[in-house]
Amino acid sequence: MIMMGEHAVVYGYPAIALPLVSIPVIVRIKESQDNTLSSSYFVGKITDLPESLSGVKYLVDVLDQEMNQQKLHYAISIESGLPIERGLGSSAAIGAAITRAFYDFFKQPLTEKQLLDHINQSETITHGKASGLDARTVISDFPIEFSRDKSVEHFSFKSDGFIVIADSGIKGKTKQTVSDVRQSFDDDPSVVGPELAGLGEDTEEAIKAIKENNLKRLGQLFTNANDLLVKLDLSVPKVDAMIEAANNAGALGSKITGGGRGGCIICLARNLTSAQMVQKALLKNGAEQTWIQPLSIYENEESNIG
Repeated sequence: MIMMGEHAVVYGYPAIALPLVSIPVIVRIKESQDNTLSSSYFVGKITDLPESLSGVKYLVDVLDQEMNQQKLHYAISIESGLPIERGLGSSAAIGAAITRAFYDFFKQPLTEKQLLDHINQSETITHGKASGLDARTVISDFPIEFSRDKSVEHFSFKSDGFIVIADSGIKGKTKQTVSDVRQSFDDDPSVVGPELAGLGEDTEEAIKAIKENNLKRLGQLFTNANDLLVKLDLSVPKVDAMIEAANNAGALGSKITGGGRGGCIICLARNLTSAQMVQKALLKNGAEQTWIQPLSIYENEESNIG
């Protein structure tokens, strides 16, 4: 889940992402009579994977060529608690799980660099030019601060807050929105450039607010960032209505997360009772599904990126 900095991260500004450690993605591989894939969104031969799963097909082909010298046939099963095309890093999480499963199936050692390379290759096919943020996040147990010009920083913090994640039910189009923002920037850099810079500044302020457990300020920054994302034409009416409902129900701030024009929103709540009130309001106002995640799960001092 991108907390702050989506889209701006492509232009060198920082972003904050939180791994959704409580939502599993499981891939299993076993020998079979044919190369097949089964999941909630496709069942059939790998050669018949649709264009919407081009990144998965590319990754499986690359891993097969890399390791399957014996030309074994296999069946891949994917179980994911993450909805696809909603801006929650589902494709990166599935890419990570597929890569790990292949290396395990063929009994090969896997380095972090190899894992990241495979995820990013798959993400580039799926979304276009990948920032690398999703890949870094899905292999971590802790939040990361990421920018293209600096090394990745894993960090922990103490916070009383809760994040409510709500799925609009509208498939996001990250590849298209990234391309559209790029086109807008190329067409009018004097307007779009400051908007992207504003997202970067909000992200830097959000890092301070998180580490100081200043939830009120963090909520304000959620609202500021969402206003900028709306200016970049990354919202749709249903998402706007969900954000308004969440804020009216007591959220400290709410925003688009991910590529936009659908997908999910995130809302900041001061405690569990408030989070449940926000969740109820979201479900009444069109959310397909919701999750509540306490920020306290990121309190540990040591991060694990294995």
